[in-house]
Amino acid sequence: MLLRTSILALALALSSGAALPEARAAAPVIDARVPDGLSDDDMAEIVDFVVGNAVFALYHQAGHMMAERLGTIDTERAADQFATMTLLNPRSGAGDQTLVDAIDSWKLAGEDMVPAGGPNMPLRDRHRLDTERANALICDMVGADVEGFADIADASGLTVEARKACAATYSRDLAAWTASTSPLHRQVNAKPVPLPVVYDDVEGEDMPEATILKDNRVLEEVADRLANSYALPAPPTLRATTCGEPTSRFDAAKNEFVLCYELSAEHGQMILRDIARRN
Repeated sequence: MLLRTSILALALALSSGAALPEARAAAPVIDARVPDGLSDDDMAEIVDFVVGNAVFALYHQAGHMMAERLGTIDTERAADQFATMTLLNPRSGAGDQTLVDAIDSWKLAGEDMVPAGGPNMPLRDRHRLDTERANALICDMVGADVEGFADIADASGLTVEARKACAATYSRDLAAWTASTSPLHRQVNAKPVPLPVVYDDVEGEDMPEATILKDNRVLEEVADRLANSYALPAPPTLRATTCGEPTSRFDAAKNEFVLCYELSAEHGQMILRDIARRN
């Protein structure tokens, strides 16, 4: 069962005074290629899922950039952790939902999509990788707030002992993350240096997901958060573009994060199929 369908009140777990830095806009008008019969709630879910996974992908690539600039070990797990720590500190309803969207995308990839491991990776290995990433992210969330994420722990079948272990691991990982990124932390009185954002025109087949990304200012959201948090020499560009494959990447030579429209289109198709199964 997907976390987004089993934990409907996740974003309401915070106090009413909590900040919500990651915006979620209402569903934009999407062209006629979207199947008929979708409700307003369905459309909102599609938009939120596409936006959430795009935000997570960009923070993941920011993790790769930080490893490159800080000279730390660069792994997929380390990049996932950078994204997770960023979204959990400080906590927000939208940040929590972004993490749930990432977990559910890996679950859906294991069911009926080709995951990000690449077309040449054996199917068994790709699915194992997705499961490992999802489980690690669930443990991070539960470790960050055992009580606040109790519903996620319950839905994932985590034992009391596993929850305690996740809490201990998360505490160590948070301290290590804070220490490792501290050399690039922006000083309180320092003016943020903006990160450029570029939405390239869509090439080939029209993709409504590109409109979703631009209308919801996904690149701007991540760029602003990174600029406010870090003093980055030679700030990287955040670019959404057509790549010919569903992926994202940090291009060190060009100093830019690349979010491929095809990746967002894949996420759109994932959630459309899941909505169809549920309906």
